[in-house]
Formats: sequence, C-alpha cells, structure tokens
Amino acid sequence: MPKNKKKDRGKRAGAKKDASPPPPDADEAVEAASREVRRIAIAEEAARSETLAATLRASRHAGVDWVEYEDELQLPEVMKLVDNDLSEPYSIFTYRYFVRNWPKLCLLAKIDGETVACVVSKAEVEATPLGEPCYRGYIGMLAVQNAYRRSGIGTALVCRSIERMRAMGCDEVMLETEVTNATALGLYEKLGFARDERLFKYYLNGVDAFRLKLWFHDDAPRGGDLAAAATEDQ
Repeated sequence: MPKNKKKDRGKRAGAKKDASPPPPDADEAVEAASREVRRIAIAEEAARSETLAATLRASRHAGVDWVEYEDELQLPEVMKLVDNDLSEPYSIFTYRYFVRNWPKLCLLAKIDGETVACVVSKAEVEATPLGEPCYRGYIGMLAVQNAYRRSGIGTALVCRSIERMRAMGCDEVMLETEVTNATALGLYEKLGFARDERLFKYYLNGVDAFRLKLWFHDDAPRGGDLAAAATEDQ
C-alpha cells in the first residue's frame, strides 16, 4: 500500500507539472519583437512618403518645366548653375561622369527656357563598412538660382530624384553638405535624412561636412502616388 500511495502522489505531481503553461519560446519572442520594429519602420517610411508627396504637390509652379538631362548641349547650363551656387569646384569630367552614366537622375527645372535649378545624382552598388553590397543612391549636386530660392523648386527636384532612386530599388540615399549650411541641412532633414557621420575638413575651403543618409525599407510603398506626382509635370 505505501508503494501505491507513492505512485499516486507521483502521478498527481506529474499531472500538475504537465498542466503548467510551457515556457515562452525565446526565438518566438525575438521574432515578434523584430516584426514590431519592422512595422514601425514601415509606418515611418509611409509617413515620410506622404510628406514628400505633399511637398511635391505644394511645389507645382505654373511656369516650371521639369525635364531630364538629354545631351551635352545642356551641360554648360548645369555647370554654370552649379559653379555659381556651390563652394566646391568640379571638373567637366566629374559632370560627365554623372550625366552620362545616370542621365535620368540629372533633373532640371526650367522657366521660359532657362535652367533655374538642377539636381545631379547617381545610383550604384557599393560595399558597406561590413563588406555587404548596398545599392546606394547619391545626390552629388543641387543648385538653385538666387532668385528662385525658397520657392520649393529645389525641394521638388530633390523629391523627384529620391523617388526615382527608390523606384530603381536603392537601399538608401546618401549625400554630403557643409556643417555651416543650415538651409540645406534643414531641407534634407525635413525629408527624412539623418546625420550619419561628420567629415572633418572635407571641402577644399577647410569646412567640415555632414554625411546624411535616408534609408529605404523593402516592405515600404515604392512608387505609387509619389512616383506619379514626381513625374506628372514632366
């Protein structure tokens, strides 16, 4: 009899142990947390796209023609505009490197046939610091005539360039700007760029630069209303 009682008590203890909930799976918890981080990132990307779309809609000027770079006949206009607006001089070979390889990422704003603003960009696969491939968009030059600054034309060009790089499948967009250029920093940070690195004495004039980056997410909307808005006036 004592042995049977011990067996019964053992069965009851085993039953209680079996009835307790199983311990949470650590992998499932990590996966759930990862999904939540991803959801937040996608929501932020969607909100940024809406901001860009609103910016584009607000930048529709009746007399502005938005055009792509077509041939070398347009190059003197681009060079003159950039050389007058930026502190960093570029050789003609630098301009040709951009416009010949990525003409669809060289966008011009024209009024009455005159180029009043331009953005010159590129997109290519580069290695990250960890050695992983990254399809990176890069905004090399943005210039706007003094008379048309604060009109939204420069912002509209940047938005169009960003959306073209997003549609091409870029993982991120990068650029550099002088740490003293508060206007440019304000523009890019409003569009979602973050300061990634400070580059000391980056420019020939000895001024430091901030490297700014805008990251895309694979699950975020690509194209859509924003891409249509970016090309509607062209």
